[in-house]
Amino acid sequence: MFIFGIVIDDDFTRHKIEEMYRMYRKLLFYTAYCILKDYHEAEDVVHTAIIKICDHIDKIEDIKCNKTKAFLVIIVRNIAINVYNKKRRLSEIHMEKLMNLNDDYIHPEEYMLKIENAEWVARKLALINPEYADVLVLRYTYQLSIEEIAYLLNTSEGNVRVKLHRARKALHEIMKGEYYEQQTPE
Repeated sequence: MFIFGIVIDDDFTRHKIEEMYRMYRKLLFYTAYCILKDYHEAEDVVHTAIIKICDHIDKIEDIKCNKTKAFLVIIVRNIAINVYNKKRRLSEIHMEKLMNLNDDYIHPEEYMLKIENAEWVARKLALINPEYADVLVLRYTYQLSIEEIAYLLNTSEGNVRVKLHRARKALHEIMKGEYYEQQTPE
């Protein structure tokens, strides 16, 4: 609970969060543990939930009521399910890669075409604003969501959407210009 003392300046709010944590931590931990079956991850989920609740602490009037308890359990349950699903997706991806080890053979000509295409894309990305290129690479190469990109770049999701839109538009203009250059006779 020391972290909340650093983050929260208001004594009343800090006391409210500490009391809520003391009162419901076992229930919240149990809820997360039932989903994740991992002690440390369940603890992390409870702490993440408490931090998220700090943003909505003004909506909680009475700490000891069932409404507050349900609110906390719902938040913990949703975070735990998200962690579980993310972990499951990662394990499915690893299993898929293991199962398809022999299927990864690529003909040398196909491999060379992939390299040429990657180099061509890299040259086109170098022509646009580096911030836009970064967003495009994170979105389409690394398959990150808008939310994940916003978190990584420490910006808002709206800002990421705008940069992504501008990046696509800039890339489109470059490709359109290249198309017209190819169409004009010399």
